[in-house]
Amino acid sequence: MFVAMRNMYQNKKKNIAIVLGSIVLFVGALGLVRDQKSTVGDILWMKAMIPHHSIAILTSERADIQDPEVKKLAEDIIKAQEKEIAEMKAMIKRLENNK
Repeated sequence: MFVAMRNMYQNKKKNIAIVLGSIVLFVGALGLVRDQKSTVGDILWMKAMIPHHSIAILTSERADIQDPEVKKLAEDIIKAQEKEIAEMKAMIKRLENNK
């Protein structure tokens, strides 16, 4: 978008600073996402996975599924995700209590 509208922004120094800042921010964020060893531990990982699993449950519940085989798959996904969420919540509680 910035490239398409660059004629609207006449100050070249500011434009260069914006582009370089954006590149640095992007590379930094990409590095953190790719190397989560230093930033994401057991508890944070599980806390991030619970919403991910919840989305799978909502998607499976709200889908207008007609085929019996696909419907069974959705039901199995719901059961599995609910079980895993319960397991993660129990593990989070245990790990937080052991701190």
